[in-house]
Amino acid sequence: MPSRIEDEAACARLCVDFANHLDARRYDAVLALFTEDGTLDRMGTVFAGRAALEVFLAERPADVTTRHLCTNISVHFDAEGDATGFCYVLFFHGRTQEAGMPTALGPPSVVEYHDRFRRTASGWRIQERRIRMAIQA
Repeated sequence: MPSRIEDEAACARLCVDFANHLDARRYDAVLALFTEDGTLDRMGTVFAGRAALEVFLAERPADVTTRHLCTNISVHFDAEGDATGFCYVLFFHGRTQEAGMPTALGPPSVVEYHDRFRRTASGWRIQERRIRMAIQA
């Protein structure tokens, strides 16, 4: 059985992996971070379940590049196999021009990830992620 420190590190890693996979457009890897019935609530628009998450990812604009920098990650354990998490995310986005280098679409914003994590047979996964604006650019 993993220690509490290992569990906390695994949950924190989900925050970082979500950002890195999303930015790199590794959408299968993003989906694998969620439970089968996982939910993403992005500023009040809810994508519940694997099929809805696939739609959200498929609809991301191909000409927009994003970078998410996660910080202040905290994880709290509610019960065996359940945890909640929080982190701040500095969010950059730009539109790719013909030269290939993205041009910023404005200053960065700060969002918050409010998470519920669940231990599964495959390890810790995101059960629910609520993304909320903290500081809009």
